[in-house]
Amino acid sequence: MIGFKKENNPIDKKIIDNIRGLAIDMIDNAGSGHPGIALGTAPIIADLYTNHMMINPQDDHWINRDRFVLSAGHGSSLLYATLYSAGYAIKLDDLKEFRKMGSVTPGHPEFGVTPGVEVTTGPLGQGIASAVGIAIGEKYLEKYFGDNLINYYTYVLCGEGDLMEGVSYEACSLAGKLGLNKLIVLMDSNGVTLDGALTNSFNEDIKMRFEAQGWEYIKVNDGENTTDLDIAIDNAKRSDKPTLIEVGTVIGKYSLEQGNCKVHGSPLTKEDIAQIKSQLGLRDASFQPSAEAVLEMQQRINDRCTAYYDEWKKKYQKLDENKKQELDLIKNYKKSVQIKDIAYEMPSDMHEATRVASGKVINSISQGFPFLIGGSADVSKSTNAKINDSGDFANSSPLGRNINFGVREHAMAAIANGIALTGLTPFVSTFFAFSDYAKPAMRMSALMDLPVIYVFTHDSVTVGEDGPTHQPVEQLVALRSIPNLDVYRPADSNEVIGAYKAIFDNRRPAALVLSRNKVAISPFTNINSTARGAYVLEKERKRIDAVIIATGEEIGLASRVKQELDSKGYDIRLVSMPSMEVFERQDKSYRDEVIPENAKTFVIEASSSYSWHKYVKNQEYLFTIDEFGCSGARNDILDKFHFTEKDICKKVEELLN
Repeated sequence: MIGFKKENNPIDKKIIDNIRGLAIDMIDNAGSGHPGIALGTAPIIADLYTNHMMINPQDDHWINRDRFVLSAGHGSSLLYATLYSAGYAIKLDDLKEFRKMGSVTPGHPEFGVTPGVEVTTGPLGQGIASAVGIAIGEKYLEKYFGDNLINYYTYVLCGEGDLMEGVSYEACSLAGKLGLNKLIVLMDSNGVTLDGALTNSFNEDIKMRFEAQGWEYIKVNDGENTTDLDIAIDNAKRSDKPTLIEVGTVIGKYSLEQGNCKVHGSPLTKEDIAQIKSQLGLRDASFQPSAEAVLEMQQRINDRCTAYYDEWKKKYQKLDENKKQELDLIKNYKKSVQIKDIAYEMPSDMHEATRVASGKVINSISQGFPFLIGGSADVSKSTNAKINDSGDFANSSPLGRNINFGVREHAMAAIANGIALTGLTPFVSTFFAFSDYAKPAMRMSALMDLPVIYVFTHDSVTVGEDGPTHQPVEQLVALRSIPNLDVYRPADSNEVIGAYKAIFDNRRPAALVLSRNKVAISPFTNINSTARGAYVLEKERKRIDAVIIATGEEIGLASRVKQELDSKGYDIRLVSMPSMEVFERQDKSYRDEVIPENAKTFVIEASSSYSWHKYVKNQEYLFTIDEFGCSGARNDILDKFHFTEKDICKKVEELLN
């Protein structure tokens, strides 16, 4: 659909300048913020909302709305002023509460806090990378449901800083490869960074870079010229490629410090605000928007979008119940998904790497859940994170559910966030040692509470000869330290099944940490108990001399330690703790039932000790690894770190006596 074409009218500038005035009032009132982008790029965002985007501010969760991502999240005052003017459920009093505790107008955009905010942004590059995921999700859903139900554009406003971040290189490269033609990025090209002129640190030819990545490139020399902006956006909509529109702007336009890095992140003086408002013909008073401008903007949106929205609703009502339920599941993607029957065949020798079990479970779930989509950072053959009976996602095959992310871990994780925001359930995968590359986006998953599934394999120093670069030691504690992220390290195939069932039931951000090595499938592991985070795996006979807690691959070692100690007359309870976070959410009575308060407790896990101290008396009760691994055979490495049945039994006996 071509954007609504407006006649040249003084009211267009009034809408833009009204948003400018509100944005700088918010920053002034808060005593902090970023006026440079608000003044410089107001024409871009105002023109998008007023004349192009298909939206319904009264139904900001409408599934077929156009999406806008403010990747340059420091411009939040500009976005909030625009959303208020467009008629979203934001009051003038909310603008006055900008950056204050508990307000719906926080310092950077937060998904789920502010009506109309599509993505949590602020860390540069994350927004544009997430937008690539939104465009992927749209293309899949458009093909699945038909373009009469799903057919929307994803718009991004980014700055030069976004394009300097490595994650944007990765994401834009993949977007070009996939031909995501409904992704339109508008770049705020002002030639200034916080530390000074852009040329101090960046001199790339943006046109050549994006064309080389398979993008359409359009230049708008003057960002104040909304007629040129309109033409550029309309041309972008007609392209068969993703489009970057580089828009020439002046940071801090109309300010006494315009064009200067000083206007980037510091509030303006009262004198400056007064002279800006005088130039723009705005009232010299705070939070006094033009009713005429607000009404005109809202009328433009209604004139362009209302009939389209009403027609969409009619199409929705005519759907059969199954399609309605599927669309509702996409819209309400946080709703629990009950995975009842998992087609899983145990290996004949009852030994299997948990990464292999995970691959089987992904394939089983995908059979009955068409909204599972994902891939790996070029290691699917090793991580088993692939839907075997589905093709690869591409512009020519948008129903393919395997995304070839390539060696792009940073972007893969951020793209997954965008995919989740469309209502699909993404899984992404790489080796656990490289989870560091995904961590910035994992943090955003947790902040937005998105049901992204991170599948990490090769989880231990026991990967052996690959050496310390590939042997994760500190990664488990790093993930466990992220609020609102559930980390599962299942012991065997049963716990892998249980973990996936819990993940789909809880619909929270989750990481699965899996073994490369085969492990014995225990007769005691329990699929359903996995959902409680920890449970008694092997009971004591009569009394509890000690409790041993273990996870993952170390469960087998812990079981042998228990058996040896039991044979010597001790009475040991073995607890499997596949997810510390889930266990900590259980009621105290259950936690005390599994790990009695006064019991002597030991932990066996071939990883950092930092997350375990709360369960034990002191460091001596921890059998963990707090140094980097080494290159060598698996058993030699275990000997080096005293991760043997003999060494652990000896130490436990000493402490019990």
